[in-house]
Amino acid sequence: MNSEVWNKLTEPFPAGEVQWRVEALSKDKRRAMVVPYVDARTVLDRLDEVLEPGGWQDTYEVLEAKAASYAVRCRLMVLEIAKEDVGEGDSLKAAFSDALKRAAVKFGIGRYLYRLDKQWVDHDPDSGHFKAPELASGLRVVESENTTKPLAELPPNPPRAELTHQQLAELTQQRAEPVHPQEESDDHAPEPAKPEPQELIDRLMERLKEAGLGKQAALIVTKHSGYGKTPDETRRLYGDLRALLKGKS
Repeated sequence: MNSEVWNKLTEPFPAGEVQWRVEALSKDKRRAMVVPYVDARTVLDRLDEVLEPGGWQDTYEVLEAKAASYAVRCRLMVLEIAKEDVGEGDSLKAAFSDALKRAAVKFGIGRYLYRLDKQWVDHDPDSGHFKAPELASGLRVVESENTTKPLAELPPNPPRAELTHQQLAELTQQRAEPVHPQEESDDHAPEPAKPEPQELIDRLMERLKEAGLGKQAALIVTKHSGYGKTPDETRRLYGDLRALLKGKS
């Protein structure tokens, strides 16, 4: 891949295409830690814009399709270079979207978003509204909500065959990123990168939130005093959260 194509793929998105989701709340819920993201359609538009529709190809394989537990592998081909990754979600379309974005990051698309600092912003505990922070370009993203939009109905018996991105676009609808508010300390400084066990717990919390089990999950986290003070406590926390999700199934 030549440097010109790489530079175009990795170019930051316009501020209006970057959205923000709440990752944590302060104790009084009047401050929110927010992180940036883009949806799958923005990634598809970037691929078409840089390579034209015929210059790239994506295929998908459903690895797991259980109630509230889906896993999908995306193989993304760009100029005869293939990269793949696996996405997860509590719905099939959430897993498709996650897989595409993860594979695209390997081509540099949206990778810069992971390097941006987490930001603390004012948050309305009653409405869920918050003002998005300013990006480095000086442009401001429109005010957002930390609520999850309803998802469209999935067709019965999802196929296991490989799907093209056109079929994926028909299958998936615009999806808001899930939110998993957590109790935070009074220190509003952005947190350092989390080790793998904490990342797994965060992803599980997102799935529980989408399944309507956010309050029950929060009680379990409180019982374990957050992520747990020892590796054994962390493992027990993860096991309790998994049991809660399986009970929902």
